[in-house]
Amino acid sequence: MKLPSTIKGWLSTQKVVLTSPEEVMTQYIATGKTKYLSLLVEEFNASLFHYVMSQSDKTTGEDVVQSTWLKVMKTQTKITPSNIKSWLFTIARNTLIDELRRQNKWHIVTDEEHELTCSAPSLEQQLENKSKQEQFNNALLALPLLQREAFIFQQEGFSISEIGELTQSSHETVKSRLRYARTQLKNTIGKTS
Repeated sequence: MKLPSTIKGWLSTQKVVLTSPEEVMTQYIATGKTKYLSLLVEEFNASLFHYVMSQSDKTTGEDVVQSTWLKVMKTQTKITPSNIKSWLFTIARNTLIDELRRQNKWHIVTDEEHELTCSAPSLEQQLENKSKQEQFNNALLALPLLQREAFIFQQEGFSISEIGELTQSSHETVKSRLRYARTQLKNTIGKTS
């Protein structure tokens, strides 16, 4: 009697069915076989990436998730964590914090800072702030073009050297334009306040 090929496939495959991520991790630690790690990656990679992306940018997120899996691969412990998902997210979070610190982007907001940033300004404060913003915008528009350009580039984060390259101006010329722009802005805003 010949068996149909699909039944042969069922009989010849000795697929191990693991019921939990903890069992998968136990098998990975015991054997070191990548098929078990692949099962973990398949189950948790998307959610790890989503978490890390919500806290950073795409490039950093990709790097952190990759580093997380590399750390899991290097796990030499004989004790399987009791909750693999929490363990993986802890590794990802710590790796993210390390990366943000390395990039100088890590800042913990204290409760006092949070209260200051979360308190809504009164209508009077909003109108006053709007008035000050309009004054500043008008003063900025009153600057000569080259001074305004240098000032805006500096506000965008360009260094004096970079502004010089962008405007094809010497270092000293850029410094002078910035100095004149700041002086004129102070004088113009000071008169209207």
